[in-house]
Amino acid sequence: MNISLWWITILRVFIGIILFSAGISKLTSFNAFVADVSSYQIIPIVMIRPVGYLIVSAEITVGLGLGIGYFSRGASILASILFLIFSVALVNVLLQNLQVTDCGCGNILFSLLEILGVSVSTPNWKMVIADVVLAGVCIWIAGSSRQGYSLDSFVRQE
Repeated sequence: MNISLWWITILRVFIGIILFSAGISKLTSFNAFVADVSSYQIIPIVMIRPVGYLIVSAEITVGLGLGIGYFSRGASILASILFLIFSVALVNVLLQNLQVTDCGCGNILFSLLEILGVSVSTPNWKMVIADVVLAGVCIWIAGSSRQGYSLDSFVRQE
């Protein structure tokens, strides 16, 4: 039993669940998510809906890939890019002091943090740190020599 394989597997699946749940949450209330994206004032208005679809589909696809361990390295790299984009968007809101009342995140991790008393519904520096840490973990997963217990390892017989 290899402990590092278990850690990689647990972290990969956990991050996959975070992204997948965020994508599903945004999909079920897509118009509210589009309004949240608009409040960030980063994207031209004409591009908000297409970017919203792109974010939702990327979160669901990458989350599913990480969760089952399919194309784990690529999914980990894409997940780290997503988390870095989210952190840049949050930093933009914080530095410009924009009045964003809902981050539009809608994932299981932030729901758990809210239960523990850590406010993450409105953009704050804790959310930026969480996104950067998650991006770092994804980079670590992508760079590890093995991807833990996954569909990839089953197919390749690792």
